[in-house]
Amino acid sequence: MMSEADQINNYDKTGNTSVAWILSADCLQAAARILKNHRDRFDPMRFNVGDDVPDEGKILFPELMLTGFAVECLLKAVWIKRGNKLAVGGKYVGVEGAADHALLQLADAVGLNLDGNARDVLKRLSIIMTSGGRYPIPRDRSARKIQKLRGGGKGIPEFWQYPRDDQLLEKVFAIIQKELGT
Repeated sequence: MMSEADQINNYDKTGNTSVAWILSADCLQAAARILKNHRDRFDPMRFNVGDDVPDEGKILFPELMLTGFAVECLLKAVWIKRGNKLAVGGKYVGVEGAADHALLQLADAVGLNLDGNARDVLKRLSIIMTSGGRYPIPRDRSARKIQKLRGGGKGIPEFWQYPRDDQLLEKVFAIIQKELGT
């Protein structure tokens, strides 16, 4: 059996290996891509108000939640590549200056240079990760307060405009992957 010290060492080594975070991100992205393929085949215009919604019409937020978790893992990989640690003494210590699941804070902590649209999509994706993708409400009502939307109009911040937001998210992935050298 592995000693306690060896288990802690193994935990720290894995937690501080950027490739481990990249592999987790890849698995999350694979699951999200499968859901997105089903979402892309769904045509909401075929249905009338009151019709039963098929499963393909219910997967947007879980898909985005998985995508957001993938972004989070990649940002943590960047943190590690820059010489920081996420695991110390068998404990997860996180990214200094950023809350877990707060993608914009994580992006700022690793020094990503993002335009206003990319920053906005990460902010909204974080809300989806922590509420819309898995719960009917966020922990705090203010996270869902109706606000002015980037590009015009007003709505709740979980609003996802596709294909525009999907394309913005692809640009964010490209920026992160460039930072990682992948």
